[in-house]
Amino acid sequence: MAGLFGSLFGSKASRRGAGFAAVDRYCDVAGFSETEPVFYGHDASDCTLIEIEGVRTIMSGEEFETALQIHFVGGVSQLLKRAGHSLTISYESSANIEDDLERFVGAQRRNSDLKQLGVEAVTDEGEAIIRRAARRERILMAVWTSPKAALVEEVKRERAENAERWRTMPPARNATPSQLALAALSGPHAAAVRKVVDALESSGLRVRVLGPDEDGRRRDLTEIRKAVLYHETPDGWSPFGPTERTYPGAKATVDDDTSELFSPPVAQQILSSGAIASANLRNIAMGGRNYAVVAVSVFPKILQHFNQLIASIVNHRAAGMPFRIAFHFEDIEGASGFGLRKVLAGLASWTSPTTKNLFQALRTLQEIHERDMDTVCKARIIATTWVEPGEPPEILEQRRSYLVRALMSWGDALVMEAPHNPMRALAETVPGMTMRAVVPPATLAPLSHAAAMLPFHRTAPIFSRGESVFLSTDGKLMPHEAFSADQNFWLSLIYATPGSGKSVLLNRLNYDFTAYSGGRRLPFISIIDVGVSSSGYIQVVKNALPEGRQHEAIYVRLENATHHAINPLDLGLGRRYPLPRESAFVENFLSTLFGLRGPGTELSEQLITRVISRLYKSKSDLEFTNAANAWQAGIEPELDRHAEELDLPLRDRTKWWQLVDGFMLAGKPMLAMRAQRYAMPRLEDVSAILSESMIREDFPPLLVQMAQRSIERAVEKYPIFSNVSRLDLGEARIMSIDLQDVVQRYKSEEADRNNSLFFMAARQAFLSKIGGYAEEIRSMALPSGDLRGVYEAYWQAHYDDIAETPKRLAMDEYHLTGGTEGIARLVRSDAREGRKWGLEIILVSQLLEDFKGMKDMASTVMILNADSQQLREEARSVFGFSDAVKKDLERHVHGPRKGRGASFLVRYMLREEERWAVMTNLMGPRLLWALTTKKEDRLVRDELYRRVSVNEALRILAQRYPDASAIEHWERVQASTTDTDTRIPKIIVDQIMGELLAGSGERPSGRPTTLLAAQ
Repeated sequence: MAGLFGSLFGSKASRRGAGFAAVDRYCDVAGFSETEPVFYGHDASDCTLIEIEGVRTIMSGEEFETALQIHFVGGVSQLLKRAGHSLTISYESSANIEDDLERFVGAQRRNSDLKQLGVEAVTDEGEAIIRRAARRERILMAVWTSPKAALVEEVKRERAENAERWRTMPPARNATPSQLALAALSGPHAAAVRKVVDALESSGLRVRVLGPDEDGRRRDLTEIRKAVLYHETPDGWSPFGPTERTYPGAKATVDDDTSELFSPPVAQQILSSGAIASANLRNIAMGGRNYAVVAVSVFPKILQHFNQLIASIVNHRAAGMPFRIAFHFEDIEGASGFGLRKVLAGLASWTSPTTKNLFQALRTLQEIHERDMDTVCKARIIATTWVEPGEPPEILEQRRSYLVRALMSWGDALVMEAPHNPMRALAETVPGMTMRAVVPPATLAPLSHAAAMLPFHRTAPIFSRGESVFLSTDGKLMPHEAFSADQNFWLSLIYATPGSGKSVLLNRLNYDFTAYSGGRRLPFISIIDVGVSSSGYIQVVKNALPEGRQHEAIYVRLENATHHAINPLDLGLGRRYPLPRESAFVENFLSTLFGLRGPGTELSEQLITRVISRLYKSKSDLEFTNAANAWQAGIEPELDRHAEELDLPLRDRTKWWQLVDGFMLAGKPMLAMRAQRYAMPRLEDVSAILSESMIREDFPPLLVQMAQRSIERAVEKYPIFSNVSRLDLGEARIMSIDLQDVVQRYKSEEADRNNSLFFMAARQAFLSKIGGYAEEIRSMALPSGDLRGVYEAYWQAHYDDIAETPKRLAMDEYHLTGGTEGIARLVRSDAREGRKWGLEIILVSQLLEDFKGMKDMASTVMILNADSQQLREEARSVFGFSDAVKKDLERHVHGPRKGRGASFLVRYMLREEERWAVMTNLMGPRLLWALTTKKEDRLVRDELYRRVSVNEALRILAQRYPDASAIEHWERVQASTTDTDTRIPKIIVDQIMGELLAGSGERPSGRPTTLLAAQ
């Protein structure tokens, strides 16, 4: 590198400082509106910057091209037929992901710190993995409208008025002009921007107009500056307005110029660093980067899709190199294409066989230009690549060569080397930096043809924020947001065949939601699991909490025994009759228990409804005649002792409801809850109701007998459902209820019924803690008078406490329920009502048929694998996706792959549309160790948790076993040890700690893996 840019481009250093003034000549931005998304050129042209995030959903190349031709070309053609409008579109790809990633990771750190969760090791690892794998993509479009687009008389008048105002002000030759905007231009420019935005959105693209944000910062001008001074531009940078300078500058000389009182020109603020050009003008150094610029001198013979250019770069040794390519479009001279007609007229006089094809091509261009839905415009293409600070400077020539080769192979184009003015060429690669391009030669091209080359067919993120951060197939950040306000329901369905990584994905979603969702308290999460796959998630949360809060995360392996009893007939505190949602649960539970659902069972449903009504009336002390449960001495000695201390009556005629109300009046709601368990009806009471004469008179005897036999069998078979509730989840907010010991894995109607009952009971155990919302209070069947006020105050405080806390119920292995109608009804009810009280439902199944009928309610669908044509067709029949989605499912979704993560197909149902995308779940060894489901690895991990903090344990395990498994080490120890009294996990951890103390750093055989698929 040699030669200061000033010697090459001219210097005004004597006035504004060396190394500063010359480059701002190449920026046409002269000012900006304080309130509108508009900035101005030196000639008062208006410009608006639009960010194009990509296609909103999966579309095939053919589908997208058709949409682009109809909507974008059709909408923009009329704009470019008129004088005064131009477009610049750029695509940039680089590894500079830090600013974008920091928005997500910064939020993750803040939220986990607020919850006092010590998970820094996992957060750090996630950030490092994403930084290595992700790409920063930016697609920007600058819409310029010059004064030619406005009425000539109005422009002249306004310019004269502005000039007059300038004459009345003190001279400020080096300040941002405050009188630049032309009112005559605002209407035509606003209409042009609306037309472009409508055309892009109608083509299936997600776009947003950049301008001042809520804090007044200019995102549009920040993007322009970042394009050339990325490392010198903070994410929140914004230029000074004309009068925003707080402290005036100190003048070096005394004259009448007042520039130091005002902000410097915007161009100087954008291009605030010096530039150094190489002696041969091939490279230019600026802002820590070395740039090389090339231009397309002759357009490709065959215009190909932009993604083919990306593919040629990715598949070449140039994969990962940063680059930016810009497309410039402007109108040809005059709305009628006068310049084109003049050329045609000249050629017509000497047409010959050698010029016949040329003449015909020009004639075709004229015909295209005169169509309503298309136009011929001046098109230019210019591109740049660079080396980042710290990279070897010599690789710039390699990258230039790769870029030139890719452009030349992209439809057989001609590409020219660095132009004579490299700074101008670099500026023209940035949308909004210059009003028009002059470096690359202009080409006459129909917009309909050139549109195929535009870089629009990329994946757009669905959400702008989220707890989990995945990657698109393009390498873009794809946040996943739970509880999005853009979704009508919060029901997520996850389909996966065995070995597809579904448990790991579910654990990651739950971990991210626990640690990184907003708020100071943990969310409420319950996982209904079959097996220990969620135990690692519970362990990492439990061990990451401060010692005094570890009870907030629990794991329960449910047993069909009295000590785990869950009375399915329980109600909320103080309620004598069920609320509609409680009644729906009891109805579905009993109908599943009876096995009386299905066609022709209307009488069965009526029977169950009547039984429920009679059941709670018989046990309510609010009824004049009732069979409310009486207190019995010695059943709960601790409750008896507290009742005596409070002088509550304990006699043979005392009802449990009296103790419930007495504890509430004494301000002891926890005691009242325990007492109410004995006031509640039980399954044996259902049998008594079925024996009542009025029931037997109103329903067929056979139906009643079948129901009664079902109850009798259930009382004998299910002690867990037949006794007073004893399963106490306490103050737990994160819980896993493992049904391993109570579900049946073989397929039969009886097994499906059994499994559904346990899923329902586990669900109810969680929802009894977090269900409902304040509006329910007025409908509660509570005692009257002062007692009602006490209960209402309790429930109001309870709902206020949990109202803003997100809640999630995840059912893994849902296929084991057989999709019985009882539990399916509950799921649909939870999905409809859950939004009112902040509940998300996640169902995970290995059977697609479980999700039939749920598509319209599902806010999110994740498909982890569908390897066979039959499964893909079945998935399409259930979820109704297009051929393009099916093709991406076939191409990208194949379960976990070592070193490449696990890709999955996802559908988000937003308020206004359905969105499909393919995402990749990348997880490092620390998180995999935290969530592992392998028995040996869990035992080793948990042993290490006992000795060091969770952060340190995960760091040690990831360093010692980068493949996230110690099974090989386990097998070696198991084969060699003779100590039968010492547990293998203890031996292994003793060895690990010994290695650390000795500083040996021994590694297991095998290549370390930094990006691991979910195993």
